[in-house]
Amino acid sequence: MVRREKKSKLLGIIVFLIVTLAGLLYFNVNSKTERVIDIPRYMIIGKENVFVIYEDKLSISFPFDIQLDDQTTIADLYKVGDYEGIRKALNWILPENVEEYEVVKKGAIRLNVAYKYKVPEATLDGKKYVLTSSLNSLYMEKYYKSTTQNAKNVIIDVLNGNGKSGYAGKTGKKIEEALSYKYNAANYERDIEYSYIVNKDLSPNQVEELIMNLDEKYIKVKSELDLPTLANAVVILGKESKVETKIIIHGDSKETEKIKELLKQEKYHNLSIKASTEEMTAVEYQAEDYYIAYKISKKLNIKNLIEKKSGSSNEIHVYIKNKED
Repeated sequence: MVRREKKSKLLGIIVFLIVTLAGLLYFNVNSKTERVIDIPRYMIIGKENVFVIYEDKLSISFPFDIQLDDQTTIADLYKVGDYEGIRKALNWILPENVEEYEVVKKGAIRLNVAYKYKVPEATLDGKKYVLTSSLNSLYMEKYYKSTTQNAKNVIIDVLNGNGKSGYAGKTGKKIEEALSYKYNAANYERDIEYSYIVNKDLSPNQVEELIMNLDEKYIKVKSELDLPTLANAVVILGKESKVETKIIIHGDSKETEKIKELLKQEKYHNLSIKASTEEMTAVEYQAEDYYIAYKISKKLNIKNLIEKKSGSSNEIHVYIKNKED
């Protein structure tokens, strides 16, 4: 009888402890108002923003009303629970991709990073887009600053795809004199129309400096190269005489005519004007045409670059803000 009473008391104590621990755990979880995230290269999908974290160096926040393409915002994907879609879409925009994400719907988020920024944005046609040029500059200043390669260690492969004898060597020499990069000059396997850059491990700023020291204007982004190489980047020089890319200039006729004439002098092709009322000045492009758009923006002294995922391919749109009379 005594033994049964002892077992009953022991069982009661165990039940009491389990209930107490469960209660404490429940209270702790529900009363916690702050999350500490300390994971390298991670995406946090919060209640109103997406945070992209790179080690302890940098975090970028994307508000939910940012456009991922012309029709879709982050909020649209969040509403249907397509979190992986958010990650993939933002990776198209980010200079450095992330592979993991976590969804945090309760509590505040505290990030252990040196620099915290909201993504640079601009409004076009009533919609918010990421300013990719400003985003790249932000990464260069705050993230790549300590990791940018020494110019003396950079090697560029320069491949001639335009049929001009000795052209790759001349271009390589120009790159060496301007940027102190070493180069290897050779012929490409065939003649091509567009020029291309395959970036292996240069920072966005280094690639932008590289294209600004090339005479070529229609330089497309190429993700992979069929030929093996140890170079940090590969430049393939095309003929650029019959490119299909159209440059459409939007805005007041007085301003657009000036822009068209300037680009014509720079030997850009397929220029046209579309009369419209614009609230901002920007260059709009699709992902593979970023370097073409970047070079145009520098020629025109336009700071705003906007990447769009939809619309006609091989089109660069230049929007010129209307001047008040």
